[in-house]
Amino acid sequence: MAGYTPDSLVTVRPFTHRSEGDTVILGDLDRHVFVAIPAEGLDILESLAAGNTVGHTARLYQEKYHDTPDIEDFLEALEQEGFIGEASAVDAGEVPEVRQAHWRWRFEWLSPRAAQRLVSWPVLAFCGLLMVVAAAMIVDDPGVLPKPGNALLFPTHFAALTWAWITFAMLGLFLHELGHLVAARAAGVPAGIGMGNQLWVLVAQTDMTAIWMKPKRQRYLAFAIGMVVDGVQTALLVFFIWSAHRGWVSPPEWAVLLATAVLLTPLARIIWQLFFFLRTDIYYIIATAFKCKNLMTDTDNYLRNRWARLRRSPHIVDQSGIPPGEMRVIRWYSLLWFFGRFASIVFYVLVLLPVFWGYVYQFILLLTGNDTQFSSFDFATVGILVFLINGGGLMLWLRGMYRGARARRRAARSRRVDEAAPTPEPAGIA
Repeated sequence: MAGYTPDSLVTVRPFTHRSEGDTVILGDLDRHVFVAIPAEGLDILESLAAGNTVGHTARLYQEKYHDTPDIEDFLEALEQEGFIGEASAVDAGEVPEVRQAHWRWRFEWLSPRAAQRLVSWPVLAFCGLLMVVAAAMIVDDPGVLPKPGNALLFPTHFAALTWAWITFAMLGLFLHELGHLVAARAAGVPAGIGMGNQLWVLVAQTDMTAIWMKPKRQRYLAFAIGMVVDGVQTALLVFFIWSAHRGWVSPPEWAVLLATAVLLTPLARIIWQLFFFLRTDIYYIIATAFKCKNLMTDTDNYLRNRWARLRRSPHIVDQSGIPPGEMRVIRWYSLLWFFGRFASIVFYVLVLLPVFWGYVYQFILLLTGNDTQFSSFDFATVGILVFLINGGGLMLWLRGMYRGARARRRAARSRRVDEAAPTPEPAGIA
């Protein structure tokens, strides 16, 4: 890392910014990197970009704010994020060039104007109407809703219907993420779709971090649109199943079975939004509404601190720099965090375990020599799908847990070294 002495010149890489209260969001749209800094930090960056030395910039800051900035730590933090570098180090190649983030599907052919039509208020109002009508149908006939223990245990054509269900489920997930991408494009920011995981579940993810540079109204739409897409999918499937129950349409039995199974997936995604210990769409809406810069990490640290104090552990994360108003949000969000954990347990017990047990029971029948509902091809289908979907997600989840634990150990070692080291004399800025 480059050292920043008073006579250092700094190379400031191109960035955009948006002010929000006492905070400024810096953004590198090409790399999809965004950081929040105090509003006064923008003066420092603009002074350095104008060619002033670090020392001269510090003096200008002191004259304006009557305070001495901790400028070296500030600059080192920005260097880690790739926004700046000490000029001589950049010229010498000691500060590596930052690389652009790669996302496989960017949909750059979709113009902002076309995207705006797709998420216009008339379209959203029509989607809302569909969901209201579907809710009325569910109240009229609760039997349209799938029963998790039976929905995926197709009594006929198991393998074919299971592969069809997976195909439609993946299509529905893609449409959910595509909704986010379209809303981001409508706001005029770049976005892309890639693969990732939440817990051990392999999921598609949309990178639209540049949306943080836009006003709240556009951010709310970009975060909420995925749930709207899930609601519309749910509504269309409910219309079909309800009509079949009423005899308005006469589809083959397998079509109703498939539609009922597919209905389970958008409903599960909607319930998933209540897992407040994850960065779900609702989480981002809450963080935007209360102007929280890092709500999840701050909440995790707050809960760890509470646990550490109960155990009288000295390893406490310093949260004194968090504004009081934001700290109040973190405290009540910690309650939602626990609610999300409870909701996830209920979801697994009432939804996933019945499905899992249905498959396991068929294997038990096979191993005990009893007649089973599955053929050999059916068993192979279950095994392949479990390996591909849950196995891939489990590997990513374990890798993320390992990297997180390693990062926390490094941070703890660094704190212990800092506490043991003698305090140096403060360096003056000439």
